[in-house]
Amino acid sequence: MRMLKNLTSVTLLYVLAFFVTGVAHSQTAQNGDWYLDHLNITQNNAFAHGKKEVVIAIVDDGIRTTHQDVKNFIWTNPREKPRNHIDDDGNGYTDDTYGWDVSDNNNTISPPPDRLDEYYHGTHLAGIVSRIARSYFGDSASRLIKIMPVKSLADEADKSYLSDGFKGVQYAVRAGADIILCAWNVANISSYESAILEEAHRKGIVVVASAGNFPEDRKQYPAAHPTVIAVAGTNQQGALSEKSNYGQFVDLSAPGINIQGASSLSDTGYASKDGTSFSTAMVATAAALVRWQHPSFSVRQVEACLKSSTDALEIYNPLHTGKLGAGRLNIGKAIKCEILTGQMKQKNQLYHPQGFLHLNSPESKTISWTIQPMGQFKGIRFRPVSIQNNVGQSVLSFYSKDSRGSKFIESFPLSNPPESVYIAGSQAHVVLETNIINPKLNGLVEYEVETIDHRNLYCQGTQKLTDEGILEDGSGSENYSMESSCKWLITAPRGKVIHFKFTEFDTEAQVDWVYFFDGEKTNEKTMAGFSGPDIPPEFTTWRNKVLVWFVTDSKNQGKGWKAEYRFQDHRENNQKQVREQ
Repeated sequence: MRMLKNLTSVTLLYVLAFFVTGVAHSQTAQNGDWYLDHLNITQNNAFAHGKKEVVIAIVDDGIRTTHQDVKNFIWTNPREKPRNHIDDDGNGYTDDTYGWDVSDNNNTISPPPDRLDEYYHGTHLAGIVSRIARSYFGDSASRLIKIMPVKSLADEADKSYLSDGFKGVQYAVRAGADIILCAWNVANISSYESAILEEAHRKGIVVVASAGNFPEDRKQYPAAHPTVIAVAGTNQQGALSEKSNYGQFVDLSAPGINIQGASSLSDTGYASKDGTSFSTAMVATAAALVRWQHPSFSVRQVEACLKSSTDALEIYNPLHTGKLGAGRLNIGKAIKCEILTGQMKQKNQLYHPQGFLHLNSPESKTISWTIQPMGQFKGIRFRPVSIQNNVGQSVLSFYSKDSRGSKFIESFPLSNPPESVYIAGSQAHVVLETNIINPKLNGLVEYEVETIDHRNLYCQGTQKLTDEGILEDGSGSENYSMESSCKWLITAPRGKVIHFKFTEFDTEAQVDWVYFFDGEKTNEKTMAGFSGPDIPPEFTTWRNKVLVWFVTDSKNQGKGWKAEYRFQDHRENNQKQVREQ
């Protein structure tokens, strides 16, 4: 992931992908190839003549178009005559024969020669795209998959922040890209930038973006936009990468550790790098292969192919159910896309935390789905996203399921679907009953589990306390939650101080901390901080106010802690300190 800095908006925080990683693990041409075996890429030997090429726009810092892995994949604008200084296709860009630099407003799409080590990102992405395409198509790959370079970082930029990412997306939309790869992100987007993504969606363009590399449960854009496919990163074992964001907004995951791609430093060099950028390049290429195999598929249908074919990740990530999307990318299954091309089953069992129900008209007039994802979550939400053709009086009914059986929740006619249906609990049962003469029903209902926000599982905001009592992490007999950020502001009467005596304490040493600040905010002086498995010593504040802050990471949660606190005279405290001296 490369992060953006939108110089025209002070409200957006754009972050550099180099911050996330960028450290080369290897310069060999072999060590970073492991991910290809994990993607289930089966070579296509089918006759490919007559099919239109699929164009992937890489909106990034430029591409070394002369690299041996990339040069034959570079897109050529079919409506632009090169070097005639005329905007032949009328798209507002003169001589954009092979792409465009939206930052410098010219057709130089390669990294600046004197900054090749900084402008490496787009070339690395292009190398991943070409490698996967060759694995699938063999020698025909460069004829069937094309890369449109959209440089969105000025040659003379002070720092390697993408300044014009959304401007680059806009160019790719106008230039006719089929897939747009956005390996960068930002904390928020404007209505204007959102409109660019919605335009891409209306035109049937699949936009794929990186979830981010912070790593925490935090939305990033364009990935979190509802029209965009958001990608998180995993390691070789299938666990969440230590550098990857996660959350409800993620759609699926792909390998993101030690990923080899073309180097910007030479035409024959390679480097291996970490980050969700490179996971995103894999998913974008998979979307292109699905689109090539099924050229009539809509954006939602391509997404259905990708999500319904993923490999389960919950066994490796039990605390992140639904926050890594539907699962890990499986390219071979995605291209087959059995959810849309396979024989319709009357009864279906679904285990992905995200996915789709394909509405069709079976001979039996009835289809049912049981949705039973692994892991812990609040419930399952369903959203009709595409209902086409004659629906007649067809009805979709929803039931919750548990050990006691099914309970009816809601039903609606397909002619008048609601925005969404929510079912609390860990299982749902859905039944489609059709009543159509000459049925041609075709539709999709998207579903996803509603995740648990572990950050607010046992606390939320800052609790204000003015009476003596007991302070604890809030988890009771359970382990405390990951990524907690719990705060308590205790105020004693004037002239008093606050004395703490811990009765329980079990936290991950030097990682999960209980801090005490002299005042109301965390920027006040720190009076004490405790971490580890041992009961801390008794502690007395300096004044009548203290902010207690319990902060944890995402690993190794302990049993937590409990402390008694009481108010005592400030004089009593001073006398005690004198006696101790």
